[in-house]
Formats: sequence, structure tokens, C-alpha cells
Amino acid sequence: MKSYVHATLSSTGSWMGNIYDLTLLTYIYTELEKFFHINLLMVSLLFALGLIGRFFGGVFFGSMNDKMGSKIVMVIGTSGYAIFSGVMAFSPNVFMLFSARFIQGIFMGGEWTAGTVLSYEFAPDNVKGTIVGVVQSGYGIGYALTGVAYLLFLPTMIVNWRYFILTGITPLLIVPYAMMKIPSDKHKRDNNVRDKINLKKYKIPFFKSVILMSGYFAAYFSIFSFYPTIAPSFGISPSIVGFTMIVSNIVLAISFIVFGRLSLFIRKKYLIMAGSTISIIFAWFAIPFIRGVSFLSIPGLIFFTVGIGSMPIVPLLLMERVNGAVRGTISGISYNFGALFGGIISILLGFIGDITGYHSLLIIIDITTLLCMVSVMITGMSIKRLKESASYRAFNNTQLIYNAKNNK
Repeated sequence: MKSYVHATLSSTGSWMGNIYDLTLLTYIYTELEKFFHINLLMVSLLFALGLIGRFFGGVFFGSMNDKMGSKIVMVIGTSGYAIFSGVMAFSPNVFMLFSARFIQGIFMGGEWTAGTVLSYEFAPDNVKGTIVGVVQSGYGIGYALTGVAYLLFLPTMIVNWRYFILTGITPLLIVPYAMMKIPSDKHKRDNNVRDKINLKKYKIPFFKSVILMSGYFAAYFSIFSFYPTIAPSFGISPSIVGFTMIVSNIVLAISFIVFGRLSLFIRKKYLIMAGSTISIIFAWFAIPFIRGVSFLSIPGLIFFTVGIGSMPIVPLLLMERVNGAVRGTISGISYNFGALFGGIISILLGFIGDITGYHSLLIIIDITTLLCMVSVMITGMSIKRLKESASYRAFNNTQLIYNAKNNK
């Protein structure tokens, strides 16, 4: 089997586990509130700490990725977030639970930074877009698997919620496969080139990527971090919630692959605009603040995820415009800053929900999602063609200088 296939499988599996461990908590907000005597704001903070930690992990491990190679960083990240899922499962108090969640988030940020770059760099040029889509599909698959686990544990969730979280250690199984099957990519890093790259030349794609990922993450987590908890308030039973999360996230995984594939034929800005439009329309049905349309919540949620499926276009845009020597640093920071922003929005919504109650929270979630996806659409409209991009020219110029010196 070719190296890029092993890299893709490992990266996808690690990303599946990453999202699985990130989102498990959203199913047991009520159990955590009762056991640790905390409120909705505090469990929202607990969830968000994973996203906040991702940002710091993206910064730290992004730099490590560019120096040491993606393989070793992905393995460290995967091992770390899985181990700390186990620590969370048996945390005796709030302090240990929250601390473990934050550290888990740091390793999560490192895993994404390395895994996506690893798959992109091993992939042949003619399938890079598809490969990035496949890796990102791990997001939807991982989240869907939380729905499967939730249904399995649902009958006795009150007493075995710790074992539910403990299932988060399973990504450790990916580590030996990645170590044995993926060749070392350390030789791909050239620190001499890295030292000569002016990061300021990449400020435009970096800031656009930050805005895009912040919009996507904030919109997505505004809905999905609260959906399992608030869905019963508009008539959806817990068992149906589990099935809905499975179906909607399988659809999300398929959408990631489809948008990645379409990026080979259609301008990426148009795909982002199309995806954001779909999400804007159907978010209002997914979280129905008008009681009369609550029966449309499930199809609304599924179509909302179709639009969010355009998210992999953003890291793909960034990676093709940024020199490989700093690709991990720039993509890691921008992507995980989006996660950080999504975490902050989740905390704010939890705070508002404690004050206003679930019904008022529904309209606030819809407005938040609208504003976030409009920012994605506007930023997407400003994206230039690849060869018109100043950062792409800087990328090529750096490579030409390096190649000329090496060929002397």
C-alpha cells in the first residue's frame, strides 16, 4: 500500500478520535451538572476548554511540526488527547476534570495541525483536495460515533457516564499503526528555508483563514454543542437525538469529501459561498424558536451540516498558498484560533442560557449562527485566484531562491 494511503488513513482515524473525544461531553451536560453540582455555564466552559486548549496546542505543536515532522507530532497529539480522556473519566473533582479537559485540548490542537499537513504533503498533486476532504470527513464520522456510543450507554447513562467518557481512549489503537506504516517525513523540513521565510508575506491568507474558521466553528458549535441538551425542549426524545447526531454527522462527513472533490473543478470561493448560504438558510429550521416549525428541526440540522461541509476548503486554500516549511505553524494557529473563538461563543451562549432559559436561547443561537456564516460568505467572496495571490507568489519566489542555491 502506498505511503499516502497509510498517511491518509492514520490522519483520518486520529481526527475521528479527536472529534469523538471533543464532543462526548455534549451528551452528558445534565449528568455532569448533577454530579459535580455545577450549572449550564460551567459545563459550557468545560466543553469550551477543549477548544481553547486547541489554540495553544496549535501554536506549540505547529512550530514543532515544522521542525520535527508531522508524523511524530500527530502520534504525540493522538496519544495525549486519548490518555487525558481517561483522566477525565475518573476525575474525582471539578478542578481535575477541568484541568484534564484543557490539557486534552492542547494535544487535540497538535493532532489536527500535524495530521492534516501530513496527509496533504504525502498526497499526489491530483488528489490533494480529495485527500484533505477525506481527512476532514473524520470530523463527521467521529461525531457520528458519539451518537452510537450515546445510544449504547443511554439506558444506564446516569450511573455509567464515566465509562461513556472512558471510550475516548480508543484512539490509542491508531498510534502503533501510524508508527509502523508511515515513513518519516522529517526530511521534508528544511530549517534553513524556514528561517528565511518572511511570515508577514502570508498575513492576508492567514487572517482570512482565521475569519473563515472562526465563523465556521462558532456557527457549528453554537448549534451542535447545545443540540443534545435543548432538543428535548422542542419535542425530540433523547433516543431520537442520538440517531439524529449519527445521521447528520455522517452527512457532514460525506459533504467534506464532496466539497474537497469539487474543489478540483470549481473555484473554492464559490464553494465557500454556496456552503455558507445553505447553512444560513437551514440553521433557522435546525434550532426552531417558532414552535410551529419544530418538526423541521431534524431535516434542518442535516441540511445545515451539508453547508458546513464546505469547511475543508479553508485549510486547503491555506496550504496551497503557504510554503511547506511554515505550513504547520500558520495552518495550526489559524485553524485552532477558529476553535478558540468557537469555544468562547459556546461559553457566552451557556451564560445566556442560564439567564434566559432554553426558549430565548434558541433565537440567540440562530442569530449568532447567521452572523457567523455571513462573515464566512463575505470573506469567501474576497478570495483571489491562486496565481493572483501575493502569498502564492511569495511561496514560489522562496522556493525558486532555495532551488537555485541548491543547484549551484
